[in-house]
Parts: sequence; structure tokens; C-alpha cells
Amino acid sequence: MDGEFVLTGDGSVTMSADTARRLLGSGSGDAALLYLHLLTSGGRYDPAGAAGAIHRSEEQVEAAFQVLRRLGLAESRTSRPLPQSAGELPQYTPQDIELELQRGQTFPQLVDDVQKALGTRLSAEGLMILFGIYDSLRLPPDVILELVTHCCGEFERRYGPGRRPSMRYIEKAAFTWEREGIFSLDASADYIRRQEELRGSENAMARALGITGRALSATEKKYMDFWASMGFGEEAVAMAYDRTVTNTGRLVWRYMDSILRSWHAKNLHTPEEIAAGDAPPQFKKPQKPQKTPARGQTGQVTAGELEEIRATLKKIKGENA
Repeated sequence: MDGEFVLTGDGSVTMSADTARRLLGSGSGDAALLYLHLLTSGGRYDPAGAAGAIHRSEEQVEAAFQVLRRLGLAESRTSRPLPQSAGELPQYTPQDIELELQRGQTFPQLVDDVQKALGTRLSAEGLMILFGIYDSLRLPPDVILELVTHCCGEFERRYGPGRRPSMRYIEKAAFTWEREGIFSLDASADYIRRQEELRGSENAMARALGITGRALSATEKKYMDFWASMGFGEEAVAMAYDRTVTNTGRLVWRYMDSILRSWHAKNLHTPEEIAAGDAPPQFKKPQKPQKTPARGQTGQVTAGELEEIRATLKKIKGENA
């Protein structure tokens, strides 16, 4: 039976004497192991996850769960909400949140940690968003806290010291982490490192394009992130920018993107590779055509022409005498 279930006890990892007697009386070691697993996971039941945690098959875990139900140590949550659509958290009720806060242990601690990180108490809507990240996206509590801390840092960087993100902002980031498969602190650290490297690359490219004193637009970031993913640095981007402006008279993002894509297709990424493999054509100044002398004109005075000149000079002298 798949689904989520909550313990009927107080959610404490300290087992009561009555619970211990019932488990011992059942004679099921698997049921005792499953109960301990449910205690440490806040009462959230997932057959596959439980099977891995207590080293049993899913069939053995399901049989153990049925023992717990017969003993009255676990019950089904009958009103588990379903997501409205892709990219949206399920619609929880205040009763869902209240039940988790009263009977669970992990989620109440998570609420406290998140409120400390944000420096404020969560509203009813904020609690539902946080519970959705915890319950629906299945991010572990320590990863959720790392997510919130990262979002706080990003928000301050963008909007100034002391500014704190909304839970809607954190929800959007949580979906990104879930899609990226970030379910451990190691994975989150690696993701944050890659984001910092990408931001450094974006800033360098922006300077190469003369973009300063403002944040990049979503479209600009998309282009730059794609160029970085292809292996281009700010020097290659500057070369593409120069060629774009030379040919179009202004920065045309699609035109510049086509240049970089063509270089990528030719495996040209560094300035040296681009200069050697795709140098712009060199235009030579056209030379004026030389006049071809008319027939009989060789550039030298012929004997007949010289005699004609002499006769003309004699005639001029005779007239002047």
C-alpha cells in the first residue's frame, strides 16, 4: 500500500513502554524496525524508502506496516492532497499542517530553523509552502534549510542587505533543486558552486559587452549561460560582439548568437582558435584601372611626329620675323 501515514503516538523518538510491549508481543522484528524508521522520519511512510532504510524488501515492509496498523501504532492519512498541475505544490488544508506540527518531530524543527533563517514567523501560506516542499518535493530537511539560506544570500545580493525572500521565491527555487536532483548537502554544495562560477562568467561577459550598472535581463542571462555552456569565455564573446557591431551597426543578440554557434560547430572557442580558423575576410582597396594607350601611342615621339613639330616651329618663327 503506497501513500503517507502518521504515527498515532506523540512522534517522539523515545518509545513508550506500552508501545514497546505491543511491538514485543507482535513477535515481528520487521514491524519494530519499521516503527523505528517511521519515528526517525517524522512518521512519513514510503515503502521503497523504508525498504532501503531497514534492509528489507518492499513486500516485507508492507507486511510489517500491516502489523503496525493492527497494533494501532500507525494510521493512514486519508486526505492526502494531489498536485494541481506540474510545477505547483498540492493544496493542503490547515488541518494537514496542524496534524504534522502536533504529531511530527522533523517538520516542527524545520519550521523553527527556517523562521530563524528568515528572521520572521511564517504565515499560514508560508507554512503550507514549506510543508509542500517537505512533503511533496521530498527535499530532506537539511537540504531545505540550505536552500533557504542560499535564497537569502541571493536575495540580498540582488536587492540589498537585509532583504529577505518570500516563500513563493523559495518555492520556485525548490522546484529547480528538485528538477536538478539536489537531495543531499553534497549535491547542494556542488550546485551552489556551479551557480557562483556561472555568475562570474555572466559578469565577465556583461563587461565585455559594455553592460554595467544594471542587472541582466532574463533573456540576456539565457544567452550568456548558453554561451558559457558551449565553452566560450569573455574574450571570445568580445570578438563576436565586435564582429556583430561591425556588420550590423549595433548589438543584435540573435546575430551574435549565430556567430558563436557557428564557432562552436567548428570547435573554435578560444581567441587563438577563432583567429586561426574563422578570421574575417580582409578587404583590399580596389586599384584604379590603368589607361591603355591608343593605337600608335607608345609613350615615345615618333620620327614623323618630330618632323611635324619642327615644321610647326619654323612656321611660327617665319610669321614672327
